[in-house]
Amino acid sequence: MAAELLGYVRIGMKEPQLWAEVGEHILGFEATALADGSVTLKMDQAPFRYLIEPADRDGFIAAGWQYPEQGYDDLVARLADSAIEIHQGSDAECQKRQVTAFVRASDPSGNVFEAYQGRTGGGPFSAPLGIDYVADELGLGHVVLPASEHAATCEFYRSRMGFDISDELTLPPPADGLPEMKIHFFHAANPRHHSLALFNGPAPSGVVHLMTEMKSIDEVGACLDRVNKAGLPVTASLGRHVNDGMLSFYFLAPGGIPMEVGCDGLQFDWSAFTPTQSSVGDHWGHAYNFPE
Repeated sequence: MAAELLGYVRIGMKEPQLWAEVGEHILGFEATALADGSVTLKMDQAPFRYLIEPADRDGFIAAGWQYPEQGYDDLVARLADSAIEIHQGSDAECQKRQVTAFVRASDPSGNVFEAYQGRTGGGPFSAPLGIDYVADELGLGHVVLPASEHAATCEFYRSRMGFDISDELTLPPPADGLPEMKIHFFHAANPRHHSLALFNGPAPSGVVHLMTEMKSIDEVGACLDRVNKAGLPVTASLGRHVNDGMLSFYFLAPGGIPMEVGCDGLQFDWSAFTPTQSSVGDHWGHAYNFPE
């Protein structure tokens, strides 16, 4: 049984408040400081979607995938059959994540993931900037992860984690002597085009990007204004993707975490869907400009 949604992500920061300020004042999330120096960021009815934790180095730590109770038990059994090292979440760790149970492991490319059941707590979202997000039953948004062992990692998320393919995007090599770029997009058990994508290249921060979906182009444009006013690097101009129709831009958040902010993402009935193979990423825009 597949993951229901991307429930949360964990990000490590030497100074968690730096990320929290961007989360609250640029993205419009609701921030709560914890006793251990962590900060949670809430964007819907869930208790939180981002957990920013004190760490010795800045970077992405893990994605947390939500499973139904029976699906969770089946997943744990499949992971055990894979002979990979599994960490069973302690009571204290479950309490911090506000879940009833979770396990942690790594995929074949070394990306750490957590799978959980039974989100606890939560309630109304008090939006500091009045922004409404496409979240709740669709989850946080999506995560794109580096996958040096691309084929094995794609197969792992299909056969062990229960994801299904939405699109296979192949692009020309980024430079002479490098392989062509491959990004495989996977959907969870909700209508969002993809909750996970795997890229056959590196990501210095540990994540290629995270996506937050707002409900209107005006909210996206206002966020872009806030990004520019704050002097944060815009790493891709406004554009529209082909496979999920997302109208978005990208910027670099603290810790080197690339963020996509968009709207208009397509939703699908998977019982009537045929996976696609693409060779073009964008209808227009998304001129990339990464800081050196």
